[in-house]
Amino acid sequence: MASPNITIEERVVLFADVHNYSKISHALGVDAYDFLQEMYEKLGDAIVEHGGTIVKYLGDALLCVFPADTENKAVDCALKLRQAFAQIVSRRGLSVETELEIGIGSGRVATGTFGHRTLLQWDVFGEEVIRAETIGHHRGIAITERVHDRVKSNYPVRSLPDFDKWQTEPLKVWEVSGVD
Repeated sequence: MASPNITIEERVVLFADVHNYSKISHALGVDAYDFLQEMYEKLGDAIVEHGGTIVKYLGDALLCVFPADTENKAVDCALKLRQAFAQIVSRRGLSVETELEIGIGSGRVATGTFGHRTLLQWDVFGEEVIRAETIGHHRGIAITERVHDRVKSNYPVRSLPDFDKWQTEPLKVWEVSGVD
C-alpha cells in the first residue's frame, strides 16, 4: 500500500452545494446533466479567476481551496458564484426554489494525493473542510469565526446560531448578509 504524500498547510476552504437539486433534476430530466456541466464551467471560471483551485465535484456540490490569507477573495468569489448560479437558473426558466449554499472556513488542512492505484487524486482533508461542508448547507454564505474576523470590515455580516456537531466547543458561524 502506497503512503500518500501529505502536506499540512494553511488554506481557505469553500464548499458550495445546490439547494433542492433533486427537484431541479426532476424538472429538467436528462437536461439536468447539461445544467450541472454549465454550472461546473461557470462556477469553475469564477473560482479560478479569484485564485482558487477546484478540488472536486461531489454531484451537485463542489469543494475548492484558496491560498492562505485570502478570505476576502474567497468571500468575493462566493458572491460571484451565487450570482452566476442564479443567472443559470433564470436563463433556464426554472421555477424550482433553489440557490447556491456556501460555507467558507480557514485554517490548517492536509493536502496530498490519495486513492486507489487506479484513481489517485489530489485532495484536501481536515477539520476546516468538515466545518466548511457543515455550514455550507446554510441558505446563503456562511463563514467560520476566523473568516469572519478577516472579512467583517469589508462585508456586512450577521451572527447565526452556533453549530453543535462533533466539536467539544460550539462552532461560531456568521452569514455574509445583504449583498446578494
